[in-house]
Amino acid sequence: MRAPIQELQQGAFKLILTRRDLLLSAAALSLGSGEYGSGLATAFGVEAKVRQPNVGQSWTYSKRDLVTRAMIDIEVDQISAVGQSVEIESHSKTNENNSVDYPSWGLLWLEKHRDRSRSAAPAPTEVQDPWGMVLVDSHWAQLQVYEKPIPLVPAQLRPGWSTTVGTRYMVPGSEQRMPWQLAMHAHRWESIATSAGHFTALLYTNLINFRHTNASGRVAGQRKERIWFAPEVGRWVVRESSGTFYQDVAEPFNEDSYRWELLSWT
Repeated sequence: MRAPIQELQQGAFKLILTRRDLLLSAAALSLGSGEYGSGLATAFGVEAKVRQPNVGQSWTYSKRDLVTRAMIDIEVDQISAVGQSVEIESHSKTNENNSVDYPSWGLLWLEKHRDRSRSAAPAPTEVQDPWGMVLVDSHWAQLQVYEKPIPLVPAQLRPGWSTTVGTRYMVPGSEQRMPWQLAMHAHRWESIATSAGHFTALLYTNLINFRHTNASGRVAGQRKERIWFAPEVGRWVVRESSGTFYQDVAEPFNEDSYRWELLSWT
């Protein structure tokens, strides 16, 4: 009998499309508008060129309860590999002994596409393929693998850009493929200040409708996000997330809500 994690890896691998399908999906999602990060956007009359990924780049965030503002954690995201995909590892700076350690979700897929000359390394907590499209997402309470990459950032950095995409996802401990629908809309450029400095950031929102796995007892859910993305940083400087879900009663329950704010970046 195979171990559960082996079964999960096999199931996740079966979900992943071929490289050709991934590129076609990404092209379709961008609606023929040009590649993400190509410098098409303008912020206050200045061309907004997105910082391109390089190994070693990192972002340190404070994580607070969105309602009480209580500090929850200090999180660090760092790029560990750049190739056909971008791999980003995360860990907790508040307690180094409790670093985030997720199952090796896309391990088989990564081995298929990664540079063979690079030595083996632990599977990343986040995989983007291509840059700006997320395939393995560690942002949520449970690690998620999508059938096809979905936008992490608007394909065009301009107010008014929007898209709606649908896919399915899996989480550790379950072989169920659950529906996931994302509606993303870019609103406006704003000047925003954090402990890391002042930035010109594009505010966009995500509305996510999805189904939880049956094992969770939650039959449906909706999440809302407000995200301020700074092209010069290559990642968001502020991200707010909240949501609701249903169980066996008609009244919705609130999920935990959080705010991430950039403290420093390299």
